Amino acid sequence: MKMNGRTFHKVTLIGLINGLLLGWIMKWVEMLSGKQVYKLLLNVDFLPLIGAVSWSEESLFFFHLLFSLAITYSYVYILHPLKAFRKWNKYALAFITIIPAIMLYFPLSALSKTEVVLPSDLTAFFLWTILHLFYGLSLPKAI
Repeated sequence: MKMNGRTFHKVTLIGLINGLLLGWIMKWVEMLSGKQVYKLLLNVDFLPLIGAVSWSEESLFFFHLLFSLAITYSYVYILHPLKAFRKWNKYALAFITIIPAIMLYFPLSALSKTEVVLPSDLTAFFLWTILHLFYGLSLPKAI
């Protein structure tokens, strides 16, 4: 799919705004609930090379925004050729697109070297899921 400059800027802006909102809301939910979902969102300590560096919160948040951009561009890349199919549901596609991010809860929490939420913490998983669903389902509305 080829994107013109206007579409590229729009998709970039949507990915950044959605990523910022998800991050800020996760931080707020973590402060209110005590469940370290925001810390989990930014955690990279288990990754080779990258995990060995002591990154600032801002740097980790930047990584999160890059991931948000990747999800947004993937959604648009998949959606664009499907415009010909009037019956295709943009919300179903957004749901399918965000499922991998939701499921990352388990490996991220299990592989983390620092103390975050446990993979078995259903309350934290519920918060993680709801916030990511809002993120994913806001894509069709924004685009």
